[in-house]
Amino acid sequence: MSCNQCIGVEEEFNPAIARRQLKRYVRRGPKKTTAWLIRAILDRRLAEPSLLDIGGGVGEIQHELAASGAGTVTSVDASSAYLEQSELEAKRRGYRGRATYLFAGFTDVHEEIDAADVVTLDRVICCFDNVDDLVGRSVAKATRLYGLVYPRESWWTALGFHSINLVQRLRRAHFRVYLHPSEHVDAMITRAGFKSVFHRNSFLWQVVLYEAVDGQEVG
Repeated sequence: MSCNQCIGVEEEFNPAIARRQLKRYVRRGPKKTTAWLIRAILDRRLAEPSLLDIGGGVGEIQHELAASGAGTVTSVDASSAYLEQSELEAKRRGYRGRATYLFAGFTDVHEEIDAADVVTLDRVICCFDNVDDLVGRSVAKATRLYGLVYPRESWWTALGFHSINLVQRLRRAHFRVYLHPSEHVDAMITRAGFKSVFHRNSFLWQVVLYEAVDGQEVG
């Protein structure tokens, strides 16, 4: 991976953080906003859907959907530590045989990746500057559902992100965070043939699930 932000993701989300996050997930279950997205996906009642989870961390969405009848699972992540922990948990849960793991920035390898019934990006959009490339190429891989968890636009989020990036610059770290306009993100997905079927906000995050218009496969 050559881009600064991909290098930053690998640096920021290191083995210690990945092990800690998996331990928390095993003990407590998915994060609140992740659980909302999972529930919204399951409520659409797709039969053995294939999943493409981009930047899926320790695999919370992967593990939960696999346990609920998902078919193939593909995880693409720019953090090798996250992929390692996700794969270990998949082995423990007995579905490693139908899972694929790819250490890469998604937009660098999108042409190598098959479409999936469900595509998810949980707290991923805010980690990359080129939202048009990331959303445009990832929504093109979704045939039925496209799910996002990403920051709400607010003064407190903007202030928080500015503070985080200031600290990152002082640390000489590659990783940065980005606040992208919700209207722009939504417009790209809508133009791709999807409609919003679930939207819920927490203080910092918004959870949105899109479905192919009229329930027809896209792509």
